[in-house]
Amino acid sequence: MRVKKIFLIFLKSNKFLLFILNTLGLLYANVYASFELKGSSARIQAMGQAYVGLANTPDAIFINCSGLAQLGHTTFSFYYTQPFGMKELTYGSFAAIVPTHVATFATGITSFGNEFYREQSLMLAVNRSMKQKLYYGFNLHYMKLQIDGYGSDFSFEVDIGFLVKMTPKLNWGFFITNLNRATLGRSHDSLPQTLCTGLSISPANDLILNMDIYKDSMYPLELRCGIEYLLFHRVAFRSGFSTEPSQFCAGFGLLFSHFEAGYAVTTHQSLGLTHHFSLQVKFKSKQENAIHHKSGFKIEPVIITKLDINTAGIEQLQKIPGIGSILARRIIAYRTQIGKFNSLNELCHVKGISKAKLQSIEPYVTIVK
Repeated sequence: MRVKKIFLIFLKSNKFLLFILNTLGLLYANVYASFELKGSSARIQAMGQAYVGLANTPDAIFINCSGLAQLGHTTFSFYYTQPFGMKELTYGSFAAIVPTHVATFATGITSFGNEFYREQSLMLAVNRSMKQKLYYGFNLHYMKLQIDGYGSDFSFEVDIGFLVKMTPKLNWGFFITNLNRATLGRSHDSLPQTLCTGLSISPANDLILNMDIYKDSMYPLELRCGIEYLLFHRVAFRSGFSTEPSQFCAGFGLLFSHFEAGYAVTTHQSLGLTHHFSLQVKFKSKQENAIHHKSGFKIEPVIITKLDINTAGIEQLQKIPGIGSILARRIIAYRTQIGKFNSLNELCHVKGISKAKLQSIEPYVTIVK
């Protein structure tokens, strides 16, 4: 189904290229098409798309929407790629999340193809957490297919996801798409139904290991594995692989307090390299504590009680206003070095935490004796 749709992209634009793709398509089935589940960031791609158990960035709306409830700041992400350097296969996405005291709301937009064949989708997600242990949510997914000379059609599907923090260093995630078994076109062609489950383990403060099992209703079972290592709290090195088809992936991310830039490259033994680019922008300001929308929702970090600074994980610390991923990792690294904090004043020994910063975060943290 995927290969046939890709052939239509080239049918009018380049018949010779159509012949080439018809041959290569027999070697490669997992090309972007047919609205299947795919990672929409350089980070996800570099980790072999093994992300369902981590899911802690806005683009998780495409992989496991429940993980969005881990985030405590309004954040946007952008992603762009041209598989195998072919502009006819251009794929791009945008995702945004807004945490409120009611739930975490998110939206995602994707576009694939060109003027002759184009797939577009819009997702709206609602996600919540229970005691920062169980995260759950759903997507309402609108999909539109347009083929030049043949018209267009659309469909809706529902996706759901769960994420469980089994321990501070171990997450389990589960995500299923197309629960309602949506179809497309007059012939009611079935859209893919996918199921993915996986684990995310952090054996060290600067190391993350992910492993997913992914099943598309139309294709064989797939294994996905990825690793991320953070160096100097600024550069993240990533690598991974997937089995259907066999792909090896690598990349890096540059982390700053308000944004992250990412790059990844994925390989295919027959079709070559694909380059991936993404940008994530995080908004942390006084608005997170003071602004009210007309809807009455207050934008604020989702913190129910004070966090124990000696047990809080990276995602929990990032829910505190003024603490991003870099500062959260520094706190945990220093805590590991000294064993534990005996007073909140010791936080001033962490690079980036001044006395003024300490005063701003004190209402959100404590030390449990």
